[in-house]
Amino acid sequence: MNNMVSLKNKLLFILLLFVGKNFCQSNSSNANNTILKSSKVFLNKALWFQETPQYNSDSSNYYFEKAAKKILVNSTIFGLELAQIYFHRSSFSSINNSYETLDSFANIGWSYFVKSPVRKDNQQFEYDFLTNWSSIKREKGDTKESLNLFSKAIALGSYFTDDEQKAKVFSDKGIFYERHKLVNEQKLGLTYLIKSCNFYEKIGIEKKSMELSRIYAAIIGYYSDTNTDSLFHYSAKMQAILKYLKQPQKHAWYYVTAGRDLITYPLNGAKKIPAEQFNKGKAYIIQALDILEKNKIYKNTIRPYAYGLLADIYLNEKKYDLAIINYKKSNQGYLLLKNRSGALDMNLYIAEAYQKKGDLASALVYFKQFNKASINLEKERNERGLRESELQVNLLQQDKEINKERKQQYLYLILLFVALCLSALLFWNYEQKQKSNKQLAVLNNDLAAKNNLLDKRNADIELLLKEIHHRVKNNLEVVSSLLALQSAQINDPNTKDAITEGQNRVNSIGIVHQKLYQGTNLGAVEMKDYFLNLSESILDSFGAEQRIDLQLAMENIDLDIDTAVPLGLIVNELLTNCIKYAFPGGANGTITIKLHKSNNTTLRLEVADNGVGKSGVTQGTGFGGQLISLLTQQLNGTMTEESDNGTTLIFDFKVKAA
Repeated sequence: MNNMVSLKNKLLFILLLFVGKNFCQSNSSNANNTILKSSKVFLNKALWFQETPQYNSDSSNYYFEKAAKKILVNSTIFGLELAQIYFHRSSFSSINNSYETLDSFANIGWSYFVKSPVRKDNQQFEYDFLTNWSSIKREKGDTKESLNLFSKAIALGSYFTDDEQKAKVFSDKGIFYERHKLVNEQKLGLTYLIKSCNFYEKIGIEKKSMELSRIYAAIIGYYSDTNTDSLFHYSAKMQAILKYLKQPQKHAWYYVTAGRDLITYPLNGAKKIPAEQFNKGKAYIIQALDILEKNKIYKNTIRPYAYGLLADIYLNEKKYDLAIINYKKSNQGYLLLKNRSGALDMNLYIAEAYQKKGDLASALVYFKQFNKASINLEKERNERGLRESELQVNLLQQDKEINKERKQQYLYLILLFVALCLSALLFWNYEQKQKSNKQLAVLNNDLAAKNNLLDKRNADIELLLKEIHHRVKNNLEVVSSLLALQSAQINDPNTKDAITEGQNRVNSIGIVHQKLYQGTNLGAVEMKDYFLNLSESILDSFGAEQRIDLQLAMENIDLDIDTAVPLGLIVNELLTNCIKYAFPGGANGTITIKLHKSNNTTLRLEVADNGVGKSGVTQGTGFGGQLISLLTQQLNGTMTEESDNGTTLIFDFKVKAA
């Protein structure tokens, strides 16, 4: 009786513990949802204050801070949401802040995003974040960093399949090429811009006004000083969407660029600019400044640019005092943005304005300031140019070496191709034999005699196929030995490495044939045992068996030779790359290979290392990468790369059953 009471008490305690745990989890989840909703309310208020007519930079920053503070205590849970807040705070086209501040916000947002557990499910956001950050770096003058961030974004965009996502990538490429003034790519950039422009215009200018404003601005920049008709055509398109744009910076940008064009280029093929057109352009520039002043937008390149244009107009009208005042305002605006080049130009224009006014003493002061600052700036540019020239020379030398190695690697590719053709021929012969057996079975009326005949034929075929596989394996060993002999007579380490890699590729095919003639199933290869033998062979060839811990996390899987050979070559390339680059300086490490099949149609291969990752590490000539790409396509597969605590490559294939 006492035992029964004790048992009941224990069951009651376990039940209460389970209910209490679920209750706590439920309360925690509800609390997190409440915090997140509150943060989103503040975020929406911050975004609301970025739009006309209620634009207020201080209020927007205030609510951004409140939105972030609300969820900052749970940054591990709300990493993505924090990244989104700082993404909006660093918005290149909407925020009234210096580029240093925007860069700082972007850096903070990125630190939260990379730690977010849902990062890989938000590639579109990651792409938008990187392109925006690239624009900030570009305006700061960090060209190298800008290019690096944009390259990462384009790598992500290459996986996009949705038409609108592709249009976004096209527009970003076109804007990047035009903004960086990459001469060789500008025509290609214009093609991208026109493609994305046509796509968004079909959806509607009201729905896609923000996207179209960026595209129109880039096309206007492209046609400046080249095609007046196209310039005014896209300027009119920009004017047509102004009523849908809620960012005051967009309106100011339109009026300052439209004003610049009106005071610079005559309309309708006229030889001179009429006074009416010139005055309209001047009014547009003043209107741009009024928009910025009304919204208290001071940290923006539009303001100093507009003051400079206005000063040019006053100088042309011989209103020297007004010209000097506006040149000085432009100079102060560029200094506020830490744009030394723009501020330097204004010093020269101020000096020239004083000179035309007749105040030579003041002109001399600004000429001296200009000369001193220009010498320092030119010195920095020359030093940077020298570093870039050295880098270019190194790249050219590297290209020559790569081309030399590629010529040698073509020979190995031919050998691999011959081996694959031979494998295909063997299986074609096997299928023909099977057809022949079926015909014999139909013609033979005597069941006992037919079975005996088929058994004998199958035994002969099996013996023949084993003999063929054995001979193919021996021939591949001869090829491997020839490569080893060739390698022994070569002193160049790069060529020696290339031959070793080719030898490993031949060995990976040879092991498949060895498994086939040694096994009981001539139609399939057991992959776990195959990968083990292949990996040990590769580790041995590099002398890395003591420092690399190899782990095979997979069940026994049988695959046909048409699938096993390409998989073996892929694993060969990945293991070689890991050994060479993931553990520099002979460091110890772990390489994990996983292979599993789902529904007999989907095959997933994962190769992971805990090495240094790709950052700052040279990853070979690219031949192995090309081979992996070709083999992945051959198996109707896709490849995904993750770089977290090392590098993980994931392949998904659609394959037939063995």
